[in-house]
Amino acid sequence: MIFFNKRHFWFIPFVCVIAVFSTSCDNLIYDYPEDCEVTHSIRFVYDMNLKWADAFPSEVKSVNLYVFDNNGVFVKEYQGMSDELSDPSYSIKLDLPLDATYQFLAWCGLDNPNDDPESFSVMRPVAGVTTITEMSCRLKTATLKGKESSDQRLNFLYYGYLVQELKDPQKKADFIYTMYLTKDTNHVRVMLQQVDGNISAEEFDISLSADNGLLSWDNLPFGNTEIEYLPWNLTTDILGVGNSEGEMVEYTGVVADLSSSRFMADRTKDIFLTVRRKADGELLFKVPLLQYALTEKSYYELAYHHTMTDQEFLDRQDEYFMTFFLGKNLDWQYVVIEILQWRLVIHNYEVVS
Repeated sequence: MIFFNKRHFWFIPFVCVIAVFSTSCDNLIYDYPEDCEVTHSIRFVYDMNLKWADAFPSEVKSVNLYVFDNNGVFVKEYQGMSDELSDPSYSIKLDLPLDATYQFLAWCGLDNPNDDPESFSVMRPVAGVTTITEMSCRLKTATLKGKESSDQRLNFLYYGYLVQELKDPQKKADFIYTMYLTKDTNHVRVMLQQVDGNISAEEFDISLSADNGLLSWDNLPFGNTEIEYLPWNLTTDILGVGNSEGEMVEYTGVVADLSSSRFMADRTKDIFLTVRRKADGELLFKVPLLQYALTEKSYYELAYHHTMTDQEFLDRQDEYFMTFFLGKNLDWQYVVIEILQWRLVIHNYEVVS
């Protein structure tokens, strides 16, 4: 027979109660609710660039995060805007039923905090009705001369997708999940310079053609509507300085800035930069923009010791600078391509057909 004194009798139940409180949050009363709080949050990272550095706080101006259940049916939307996104610790705290799996789809940059018009649009989903496959993103265009056209400086657009199970651990815990973003907008700067003379913006029509105005829920262009991208900035500027009979002479050239939606590696032969003479519409040259741009990939693979597919390179690169040097008859002699600190010269006879 075992005997317990009073001190032992009271000590044993006390230990058992503490054990229950430390392993479960069910059916217990706490003095402070946060003692058993479970939080689930999503943070955003945009490091799909050629610096391999997170630029989310400095670049992204708005977030639309759409939540779908495991069957792809819309549940809820979260939004974030401008100032709060610049905080490096920014995340969206989720208030969703736990022990369930969700699909998270983000289109970032739909809302513009400035007075500029919105560049892209997504349908307004209805809870319990809209499916994730309906959440395509459409470029806002105008019809000019029978063509779908865009002559706007596009606000930066970013895409993200994440499948995540939200568990209830039945004890205090903080879960933070990371959604990685891909930038879907590109800036193309074209400069025209005559090797021995002056030219002006009024002499040229410059355009970029691509069928990428509609992006599906999984960020792939679909449909076959060709978009004609026109310059949102077209100016005459001083592009060169030469020496003529002992005197310095300035040469004027043309600067054109164009924006485009996402570039795809499997469509490199369908995306062309075209320059025409405005006076008679004569085609001066038509070049495959992305085939030229992809010649830069090997440099960045060597510089950063990172092997990339063509698509990864196009997703990381979002600015393309090209200077075309023209002859007396305005035919181009060679082009200088600049991406960050790398420069490449391609002569006309090296054109890939």
